Amino acid sequence: MPQKPLKIAQVIASKGWGGREKVPLLFAREYLRLGHQVSLWTNPETPLGQETLAEGFPLFPYRFRSYLNPAAFFEIARALREDKPDILHVHHSRDLWFLVPMLRLKGWKGPLLLSKHVESGVSKKDPIHRFLYARVDQVLGCSTMIRENVIKTCPVDPAKVAVGYAPVDPDRFKYSEKARRSLRRAWGQEKNIVIGMVARLTPGKGQELLLKTAAILRAKHPRLRFRVAGQSSPDEKDYAEGLLRLRKQLGLEDIFEYEGYRSDVPGFLSALDLAVHAAPAESFGLAIVEAMACERAVVARRGGGVSDILENPTAKKFGGFLIDSDDPEEWARKLAPLVRSPRLLQKIGKANRKESLRFSLKALSRLNMDYYEKLLKARPR
Repeated sequence: MPQKPLKIAQVIASKGWGGREKVPLLFAREYLRLGHQVSLWTNPETPLGQETLAEGFPLFPYRFRSYLNPAAFFEIARALREDKPDILHVHHSRDLWFLVPMLRLKGWKGPLLLSKHVESGVSKKDPIHRFLYARVDQVLGCSTMIRENVIKTCPVDPAKVAVGYAPVDPDRFKYSEKARRSLRRAWGQEKNIVIGMVARLTPGKGQELLLKTAAILRAKHPRLRFRVAGQSSPDEKDYAEGLLRLRKQLGLEDIFEYEGYRSDVPGFLSALDLAVHAAPAESFGLAIVEAMACERAVVARRGGGVSDILENPTAKKFGGFLIDSDDPEEWARKLAPLVRSPRLLQKIGKANRKESLRFSLKALSRLNMDYYEKLLKARPR
């Protein structure tokens, strides 16, 4: 850990509000608790920007408009001049296009660390990317899969690429009996088994698979109910409407509810009996860790970064956590024995809480701090 307080800038211009955008703010809170100065270089009009301002962190406006828009260069220059950071921690590789040229122009020589949260499907070993990645001192992939993808697709020394998981805050994500009782009463589900999912309503998250699985399970398990929390982005309304049509076609309107956006995700998770994560190729799967931290049993689709979470001794001890199929019949077969045993679900949930602490905010912040200290020694500002 660094011996003196650092000025750390978290940089991301993305307009989204998924794990990639939430991670910088999570780290910012912990760094502040540890006595460091933290700023975010981000778009003030985005959800991340609004949260940053609401929590009182310094925000330096930085917007991605297009690769050809020069305004971003001036915003980076202003942030460098006014913020004077010791460390730059970038969370979207796209931002290197503006950041790296301006760092060279301004002569800023401090450490630059890149967290990769999403897999790249194209090779980035052309001259332009070689120029950009040559300035990156350390890359942290959010899972083993992403680390391997970076080495395969990006022009970077494998020795500079490590795994740096997305963190969960166990002080926020924890089981609440009060929230469970309140929500179960509101839902009218005090005596039923509730299976749920937290995911944005977007193609690839697996909501259709859960709907089809529910249609199979309801015949033999009439006490099952299903709830999905999450909303679609403005350009994905058609997809969300398609999910509603599929629910009607399957005759599930009485047992399958869409919650929309929920700010009390830990409370929602506490009210579930079993959490499902059906996305086929997640870079990591932060929603899985959050459910585990809330003492929920989790069944997930095998693949991507999910293996880093659930391919471990605790998960293997209980079995049935990972399903290597998109066949709803297979999912129904694997879920059936779990929903028949509430005590088993509780036992799994207790074990999952302990496992989730491998990805705690404190542990992963310490990991980042160790990298910051190492990089500062190797590349003093």
